[in-house]
Amino acid sequence: MMKKTESYSSHSIGELDFVIEHDMSVLPIEVKSGKDYYVHSAIDKVTYNSQYEIEKSIVFSNGNVEVKDKTVYYPIYMCDFLTKQTEYPVLAPVE
Repeated sequence: MMKKTESYSSHSIGELDFVIEHDMSVLPIEVKSGKDYYVHSAIDKVTYNSQYEIEKSIVFSNGNVEVKDKTVYYPIYMCDFLTKQTEYPVLAPVE
């Protein structure tokens, strides 16, 4: 289940656009415009900080689908595909 949390901002790390829970993990997300979407120091500092144990990060941009190390780049229009259908258990009535 995907749940949005508040944005993260720290003077030592920088500002992240979104930090969400996705597939039981923390997922930092940046949305970039223009041609400099490979420049994202805040998301890099968080992703590669061993304290946080973050497996991957996502950058939505005007570019194509691409993977570089722990960062996955998607075109902005693909942000809707980030959601994952979760099947909830059917609970039996309490007798």
